Amino acid sequence: MKTKESKKTKSRLILVGFFLVFIGFIILALKFGIFISKNAQEDKSINNFKEKQEIVHDDITSNKEDKEDKEVSSKSNNEEYIALLEIPKIKLEKGLYDIKSSLNNVDKNIQILKESDMPNVENGNMILVGHSGSGSKAYFSNLVKLDKDDIAIIIYNKKKYSYKLIDKYEIEKTGKTIINSSLSTKTLTLITCKENTNKQIVFIFEEIEESDYIE
Repeated sequence: MKTKESKKTKSRLILVGFFLVFIGFIILALKFGIFISKNAQEDKSINNFKEKQEIVHDDITSNKEDKEDKEVSSKSNNEEYIALLEIPKIKLEKGLYDIKSSLNNVDKNIQILKESDMPNVENGNMILVGHSGSGSKAYFSNLVKLDKDDIAIIIYNKKKYSYKLIDKYEIEKTGKTIINSSLSTKTLTLITCKENTNKQIVFIFEEIEESDYIE
């Protein structure tokens, strides 16, 4: 009698085990599907942005007034990218939202700080912050791999702004950031947390080239 009950119990446990494994596979498949879908949407958004930014022959040969009429004002839609950050060494390519957009948030994307200047401002400083670590929003997790003279690129308003890394340093995470940037040239500042510490790493880039964006 006990043997039969024991066999029934064992069979139930095996069935429950198979059921849990099956549910586990479904959850993993759903997560993978969501991940693929997000990546596909990100690629689509970046490609749409690039198409709007690309300079074509008509843009180059048209007069200034016509060219200004053709420029896309991304501010009309706060859910569209207004700029693109590229760092070739770490294969980072990420769109940036308007400062006023609800998506311009470090917990949702790479954030443009409100104190920033856009790349077209003379001797301005564009400041971007992003998470490091291993989460899905840790877009700056590989910044630590950058060395002096590595390149970062901002594509904005049909222009390509290229910068080289001139300095990186650590500061205490106090809510305030000391930025040692030049006042005589355009700069790009990237800020992220140093993993498992109470410190932040600041990366200072200086502009080396500005050109029309032609993909």
